[in-house]
Amino acid sequence: MEYLKTNYSDIKEVMIGKVPAIIIEPKEEINKTLVFYHGWGSDKERQIFRGNIFASYGYRVVLPEARYHGERNVEKLDHEDKEVEGKYILKVIMHNIEEAPSIFNYIEENYPGNEIAVGGHSMGAITAGGLYAFKKDLKMAFIFNGINNWKELVRGVNELKNQDKIDEREFRINEFFLDMNPMDSPESFKDRPLVLYNGEDDDVIDPAGQESFVNEVEKVYEDKKLLDFKLFEMTGHQVTTQMLEEAIKFSKELAGF
Repeated sequence: MEYLKTNYSDIKEVMIGKVPAIIIEPKEEINKTLVFYHGWGSDKERQIFRGNIFASYGYRVVLPEARYHGERNVEKLDHEDKEVEGKYILKVIMHNIEEAPSIFNYIEENYPGNEIAVGGHSMGAITAGGLYAFKKDLKMAFIFNGINNWKELVRGVNELKNQDKIDEREFRINEFFLDMNPMDSPESFKDRPLVLYNGEDDDVIDPAGQESFVNEVEKVYEDKKLLDFKLFEMTGHQVTTQMLEEAIKFSKELAGF
């Protein structure tokens, strides 16, 4: 991690309740904090370079470690196994959401008066999208290669499972996501700044699922400039420098964050 340290920010590891996290702190005084969630099979350390980019533009960045990932992967899950992904990914997203209040409380206690945004890639983007729908005082969301249409999310995850019947626990998790589907609550997003960027050639999360969410939620936006959905050509399931540049530009110029 040494090579990722920069002269303009400090990097520290903390425990927030039971959640290991990395905080990237710009050296100048700031009042904006971004909680950024990593994707399936990744970890908090692999978000440091990305976090440094946000920090260089004046954001404190909190990088939580998801359950079954990084130092929390005590079960030694094989993230390359699609059946494992199908069995665990919704559990991880739900666990991220359950742990989020402790992270927000930590920020409010240690950095009083800060404005808070959420973001993430892939699984982390799904987490951030849900949190943005549920917590109305969040200032904006950066959703990279995610899907806020959780009906399509559940359908896609179930296709990964090589089984004829799901057990009761998995059924209850599916029901949670269907009942809490952000797409069914478009008013939760009304005129709130929202970045939704997907790779046009993404073969992991179909961008059509996110586009279906946008088509629904844009109906309630009076200021449609605050809903920034883009498909990036010749781009797969990745966060590109162009995506980061466009997101930060939107945040500074339109969202005021």
